[in-house]
Amino acid sequence: MKDRRYNALKAYIDSGEMKNFTEMFDIVPRSVVVRDSGINYTRLINKIKGPEKFTVKDIFILAQLIGVESHKIYQLIASSVDKKSFKPKR
Repeated sequence: MKDRRYNALKAYIDSGEMKNFTEMFDIVPRSVVVRDSGINYTRLINKIKGPEKFTVKDIFILAQLIGVESHKIYQLIASSVDKKSFKPKR
């Protein structure tokens, strides 16, 4: 059975009020996301710290869990990368 907190998270994302990807984990704990997504806990933590490491597959999994369109998750992650002033290695 799907955790009810995903519904609250979906409403928060759909409202447009969520501005930071990490706010997601204030509503749905990382341990719940790990359990439901199958993403390894250590890898999830590393991806949260370095959001540019999220894969398309990760984005689709998260979007499906939450019940939102994948582009909304992508936008949140991309804004987190922009805020960190990510500069690719050359």
